[in-house]
Amino acid sequence: MYSLIIADDEAITRMAISGYIQKKHPELTVAGVFSNGTDVLNYLQDHMVNVIITDIRMPGMDGLELAKCVSERYPGIFLMIISGYSEFEYAKRAISYGVSSYLLKPLDFAELSHELGQIQKRLDTLQAESDYQEEDIQLFFTDLLGGTLGQKEEAEQRFSALSLTGSPSDYKGCILIVTLDKEETLAQWKYEREKLAVALLNGLRMALTGNQIYHLFRSGMQYHFVILSREEIPSFSPQMLESVMYHVLHFGCSIQIQTSFSDILELGNFPGKKEAAALHSGEPPSNDDIIIQKAMSYIQSHYAEDLTREDVADAVFLSSAYFSRFFKQKTGLNFIDYLTTIRMQKAAELLKSHMKVGDIAKKVGYQSRNRFFINFRQYSGYNPTDYRRQILKMEERDPDED
Repeated sequence: MYSLIIADDEAITRMAISGYIQKKHPELTVAGVFSNGTDVLNYLQDHMVNVIITDIRMPGMDGLELAKCVSERYPGIFLMIISGYSEFEYAKRAISYGVSSYLLKPLDFAELSHELGQIQKRLDTLQAESDYQEEDIQLFFTDLLGGTLGQKEEAEQRFSALSLTGSPSDYKGCILIVTLDKEETLAQWKYEREKLAVALLNGLRMALTGNQIYHLFRSGMQYHFVILSREEIPSFSPQMLESVMYHVLHFGCSIQIQTSFSDILELGNFPGKKEAAALHSGEPPSNDDIIIQKAMSYIQSHYAEDLTREDVADAVFLSSAYFSRFFKQKTGLNFIDYLTTIRMQKAAELLKSHMKVGDIAKKVGYQSRNRFFINFRQYSGYNPTDYRRQILKMEERDPDED
């Protein structure tokens, strides 16, 4: 999901664009609508946004001035200008501010939809690249903390391959631990547990602007993050940060600074690294097959639950990022593909019985009947009912199976 905001001084235009996007582009969340550029900039101080659609002509700060400010302060945001003015000068200025699209009024919604589709493709590409780069950074720090980078030269070589600029000595920072109350948080959280880490990361980035922040690993309901700065060791009150995080995420957490450093490589001598290595080493024990068998066994025992990659990584004492690559390397499948295969195999077995299809979906870990049907069709080429009737050729069909 990507977040989008709309700025236009005409209420009817704001409503029309917002309604159209919510109907035709459900993958884009309309996070807010505004009547002027000043309100947009105020909103951006506390919220992360991927796309801004703005009219040029607005009272106070107009769309071009807004585009200029956004391009200077938030260069990662995609800008789309909508205007009743077709003069080339406006378009030229808009392009100089990094505007992605320039659409004319009266608005052609088909053209709007096309441009949004192009922006989403670019966002998907950037997200994939960003995820991979962040995973490399995550692996580097978990290996460094775990003591598996035995030599300074090896650590420097690994660092040089990251998307971080400069050298390890250019960065100061700290390791932050965010602890959640399991029962309270999970009761309030509406999405998958694995997305809790993403929500916490985004919350920290919003609260501690000017720093580079990365999620490292999870241990139970403790989430470990590294905060980096090129200027000075980040200084803040954990209690203040807890309050900000509650305001942003609407659930409580406790925050503590585990250690601070003035050079990244200091983490290679992190106190207690032997304990960290035992729990979250980036490198698996020598017998890789034992780890893979243990991971597979854990998935086969827990496939019916709300199982995440981090759950399995915890079970085999690896960081989530390392486990993801390690599992794919050893099995040829990523975690979700393997989990889905196990669930579909179990579903195929249960379809030999007279159990209702909806009950089978829940039995193998699906709350969404539609998602179960889609995955089963991809797995077998048939929907579950046809599989039961045509492939297994059951003599009778339970009228309540649907």
